[in-house]
Amino acid sequence: MAMQPNTAEVARLYQTEFVRSARAVGALWAICTLCFAIIEVVILIQPSWVGTRELHYQGGAPPPQAGTLGLFEVCLESDWPVPECRGSLRTLTPLPAFQSPAVLVCISLAMVWSSVGCLCLFRFCNAATVYKICAWLQLTAGEGGLRGWGYGRGRGYNGITY
Repeated sequence: MAMQPNTAEVARLYQTEFVRSARAVGALWAICTLCFAIIEVVILIQPSWVGTRELHYQGGAPPPQAGTLGLFEVCLESDWPVPECRGSLRTLTPLPAFQSPAVLVCISLAMVWSSVGCLCLFRFCNAATVYKICAWLQLTAGEGGLRGWGYGRGRGYNGITY
């Protein structure tokens, strides 16, 4: 006759497997959150979001100037090898047309980094509570980021249209 495992032993084995899986999910979540935070930083400090090239129109209207534009800097192509650029990240003042997206992207960045900080709560709080806090922070950060990135699209600045 085969020996049946005790119910307590089976429950302990399932609980051990569950704890291992929860830790793996937590580690994966932390890695993805760090990647999201790094992407947010790159988006914020990237000098140009949109670039245009010289367009040839068949009408009588003059073509718009070619160049690039970002959150903190606008560059217009010139006859010189180096484009003329106005604004910089060092001053941390966004271009007038991009003040709202700059605020939204900065709020999104702060929420992502606070989510990274909340991952330290695994030591002190229940894992489900930490997952819920981080999930809401990241969902709100993603929504704010999407609104910030999409807010500036379609606007022109000093002759640059895209």
